Amino acid sequence: MTALHAQQLEHALDEQFTDIVAVDDLSKFEQRIQRSSFLSRSLAALATREFTGYPLQRCAEFVIDSFGDQGIDAVAVDLASEEPQVWVVQAKWSSDGTATFSKGAALDLKNGLELLIAREYQYFNAKLTPLIPDLERALSNPRVQITLLPAWAGTQPMGAEAKEVLDRFCAEYEDSLRLRTLRLPDFIRILRSGIAEPQIKLKASASAVDVSPIKDPILAYHGTIGGAEVARWYEDNHHRLFQRNIRNPLGVTAVNRTLVETLRRRPEYFWYFNNGITVLCDKVIMGPRGDLEMEGASIVNGAQTVASVHEAYQQTPDVVTRARISVRIISLTDCPEGFDHDVTRTTNTQNRVEPQDFIALEKVQQQLRDDFLLRLRKTYVLRRGEEPPQSKDDGCTLREAATALACAHVSPELSFQANVDIDLLWDPKQHHRLFPLRYTDAVKTWRTILVLREIEQQIDVQRPQWEGRAGTLADLGRLLIAHVAFQRLPRGWQEIPESDWPTVPACVAELVEAAVATLIHWIDTGYGPKSQVSSIFRNAERYSDVAGSALATLQGGNRPPPLSSEYRASERERHARQANAVTVIFENNALEEGTLVEFRPVPGREQQQLTPWLTADARRARATWTRQRRNCLVWAVDGVAYSPTGLAQKMLVEAGHQSRPLQGTRRWFVPQRGSLVDIADRLRQEAEEEDE
Repeated sequence: MTALHAQQLEHALDEQFTDIVAVDDLSKFEQRIQRSSFLSRSLAALATREFTGYPLQRCAEFVIDSFGDQGIDAVAVDLASEEPQVWVVQAKWSSDGTATFSKGAALDLKNGLELLIAREYQYFNAKLTPLIPDLERALSNPRVQITLLPAWAGTQPMGAEAKEVLDRFCAEYEDSLRLRTLRLPDFIRILRSGIAEPQIKLKASASAVDVSPIKDPILAYHGTIGGAEVARWYEDNHHRLFQRNIRNPLGVTAVNRTLVETLRRRPEYFWYFNNGITVLCDKVIMGPRGDLEMEGASIVNGAQTVASVHEAYQQTPDVVTRARISVRIISLTDCPEGFDHDVTRTTNTQNRVEPQDFIALEKVQQQLRDDFLLRLRKTYVLRRGEEPPQSKDDGCTLREAATALACAHVSPELSFQANVDIDLLWDPKQHHRLFPLRYTDAVKTWRTILVLREIEQQIDVQRPQWEGRAGTLADLGRLLIAHVAFQRLPRGWQEIPESDWPTVPACVAELVEAAVATLIHWIDTGYGPKSQVSSIFRNAERYSDVAGSALATLQGGNRPPPLSSEYRASERERHARQANAVTVIFENNALEEGTLVEFRPVPGREQQQLTPWLTADARRARATWTRQRRNCLVWAVDGVAYSPTGLAQKMLVEAGHQSRPLQGTRRWFVPQRGSLVDIADRLRQEAEEEDE
């Protein structure tokens, strides 16, 4: 049966992906290798489809499997919610259904994701380039949800050693990283329900449901269903469960976290706190003992509830089994035309009250709004939906004020919460810490906002000088940098005379530079130079430790530790210039005529500037090595030979940006061998070892 299932899966992959999954990069290889790669890539695309719900064509575009994929076969991104989602897929194909997922494969997947998180995109092949802008936005968000998705055409569970590798990796990232798997039986289930237009059949046992019928004018059932049953629906069907819904689940959002916590801690109360789910189905059948079958089923309201139930069930299944969820099951048999669309639309367009809406009613906020208007002639916008100030000089919003006050507060806990999810600041206890009724006034609040704006501007101005982990800190840790800078402002800075106020923002540039150097020093010292910088912004204890260590170092006007040359853009450019890479490569005859060379921009601003332009025409990022010492790269766009630096500068100009001094040899990469500088460094090291 296993071999038969593998054949059925192979036929389905051919049917769905033949025209959209490419293997042209393997044209020099024999047909057997091309065929196996096509099936492996198609399996990765199908796995992506199962968890994202994206169209098949889009899923095929997420496939990056090729030379230099760093152990990752597909990367999918969803930016639809405030908490973006990323899926990282590795697929293993076997025509006889005997594929397995080994410890080596698990380590490759782990190492590949670590490179993505560290923004070391230059080590990946050019297939990743079109995905980098969305990937960068997602991974720069501390609330990102990442799913590791091994998929293999085999029946055996993941080996114990492989699972241990990935479980430990997920534990390092706490709630931000999770593991999901797909095996051959899962893919067969997907095929049976249909890939393009799935037909879902849901079942609920009589012991799990307690419903009553409504026979007129349209048959429906209403009542409750057990948490374990709902979790099983999601486990078996993933996104296909929501095919008629206006959206798939948004991941673990702030609201979903509340649902999960209620399910885990007070499951008996969940029914009272949640609106439940609505199921539309082509046909519903109730058996003589009360068992339910729903054919052509889709959950059109309550996607977040279903995803939260599943998440909680993964953590504490025995507890979630005690939860009851409100359910409405509506049969579309003999219903009026368009009725299903009406139900979907109306059940998803009810206005939701946000925590900020309640905070806007607090007395201190009303007083602050009046104080802004009367003393400063500025606007203080409290509620969502209100017209924002016409310009930054005209005022601010409650959210901006809360963020600034959180950074200025002596406790790093508040800026951590603002960084993770600003809605955490609307908790009454935290709100009163930020806006104490007796001590809050418009002048102090406005000055705090002005300082935060200056800090953020200085981070933007200085950002080009930081690379590597320091650059990642600047991108992800703006509020941590702001917190440290705020604590080092002169005592009484909020209350100094207006004539002396310009001296406060004037000192911010130096404070920002010192904060970055000191914070990255303590991140490296406390957690290791290979640790993930992003982990600091998901763990409150680490965040507070790093902030405290940095402030202790800078106490009393002490100078910050020097920023490592590895993190200074000027030093990395200087090394590339001194490497004399082209000469070393020529003298060692290290590259053959016609070798493919790919352009990979430096992460950060350069990457943001060039990636859209490079993606628009794949030839722009490709050149071939030629035996001309001065102009050694023939650009695929025009067939003209250039020097690595000259071509990089030309590309900047053609992309609509100003040319600037740079070293092209650190931007041109030979797949699987590194940049021209990396190749030259290895050759030089090998020569030195031989001399010894």
